[in-house]
Amino acid sequence: MTRPIARVLLFPLAMAALLVGIYTAAMHAPTPHHLKITVAGPSAQTEPLAASLRGALGDAYDVSTVTSTEQARQLVAHRAVAAAYVPTPTPGDRSAGTAGTAFAQPQQPDGPVLYIASAAGAAQVNLAALPFQNAAVQQHQFLQVRDLVPLSAHDTSDTSTMYAAISLTLAGYLSAVMLSTVFGTALTLRRTVATLAAFGAVAAVAVWFISGPLLGAVHGFAPAILVTGWLTVMAVGMATLFLSRFCGRMTALPAVGIFMFLGMPASGAALPIATMPAPIRTLHDLLPMTSTSGSLRQIMYFAGDGISRYWLALTLWAVTCLALTLMYDAVKARRTAHRNNTDTLPRQTAEPIPSR
Repeated sequence: MTRPIARVLLFPLAMAALLVGIYTAAMHAPTPHHLKITVAGPSAQTEPLAASLRGALGDAYDVSTVTSTEQARQLVAHRAVAAAYVPTPTPGDRSAGTAGTAFAQPQQPDGPVLYIASAAGAAQVNLAALPFQNAAVQQHQFLQVRDLVPLSAHDTSDTSTMYAAISLTLAGYLSAVMLSTVFGTALTLRRTVATLAAFGAVAAVAVWFISGPLLGAVHGFAPAILVTGWLTVMAVGMATLFLSRFCGRMTALPAVGIFMFLGMPASGAALPIATMPAPIRTLHDLLPMTSTSGSLRQIMYFAGDGISRYWLALTLWAVTCLALTLMYDAVKARRTAHRNNTDTLPRQTAEPIPSR
């Protein structure tokens, strides 16, 4: 009896080990890797500062320069850089955006301006601002922070998109695991896909209603949020369904390991992807949660700009995994039919040798 109990408990032990191992390894000491920042102004002024920053910061930051403050604001607003520093701003530069709350400032700040977009990821604001804050302190100046795309008043912690993405991902893999575990081969693939599609619509509406109209944390164009939710459930559900062909009752372990334990840090929803270890950064554009959280953030704060690539990625996950499942089932059915035909062939027995 001891061995069966031990085998059963291996599953929760593996789950706990994966969670603490992956999350701790990925996020226990976030360090920037090539975080993009820029300095705006005349080249004679910005190039020496940029060169000094490159020498001091090394590979942690990618420091560029632009000659126009308008261009710098566009880069920040479109998430091309995490922050833009203007050493000698004009009065117009000081009034762009809203006053940032990331750092303590005097009532009438003076000195250089730092443009940020906290809606692009509040966690990266402090990292992106740190080199410029130090530079301003060394020059005995106050750094005026201007937030070009601020967070919603109902999402000040910048976690709403992360929780919604986690909920949709969980709905995707858990529904596929439950269907394959409870019904097994009794549920045809066509019926399973239809069930997941219907469930995906219900799950998308539920997550949207709770996080949006009910709690007010997630906002934006509701149909786009619902499409993102449905595509997420289908992408993760189809991938989990394919995994079930190999893992059986243990499907939940690789599914949660890939789509949740690896997907969450790789998405950049919790901490900036630029602070993740190299193996996690390589998964950023591959795993579905990146597309889910990215879509929701674009819908909430950036008018859906660039959302098509996220939807395309989720669609490719769903279609590819469905095609692979169909191919696997076809090959398995062919092999089973061949084996059955072989078993039903009459066995030839040797003719008895007549006695002389």
